[in-house]
Amino acid sequence: MSKTGVLRFRWLDYDVEVINIERREVKDIAFCSYISKSVPLWHNGILICRCNEFLDLRNVAKKFLREKVILMEQVCYAHMSEYKRGLTMNEESVIVATPVIRAYGVYKALAELLATAR
Repeated sequence: MSKTGVLRFRWLDYDVEVINIERREVKDIAFCSYISKSVPLWHNGILICRCNEFLDLRNVAKKFLREKVILMEQVCYAHMSEYKRGLTMNEESVIVATPVIRAYGVYKALAELLATAR
């Protein structure tokens, strides 16, 4: 799997399209999740953070309901061997603490796919 790019896969009865996926450092995911207020998810050694900033949620919902397509705008991931309930970063006078939850549903399937692509 490349460091960045588009990812498509099948989950249950749905097609999943990730518009951009990037491999990052754990500290970058901690900082981004803190700023974007998105809780990172962990499964099988993979830490995932997802953001939707420019996609209109109404159109995403319509595509989901009518075409059975799950759209994800931006996904960042990092390798993190053990689950931790939180991430902390203290760097350059910036202190960040963010919770981490265990992945579920489509995010668990995404983490499995990323783990096998190592």
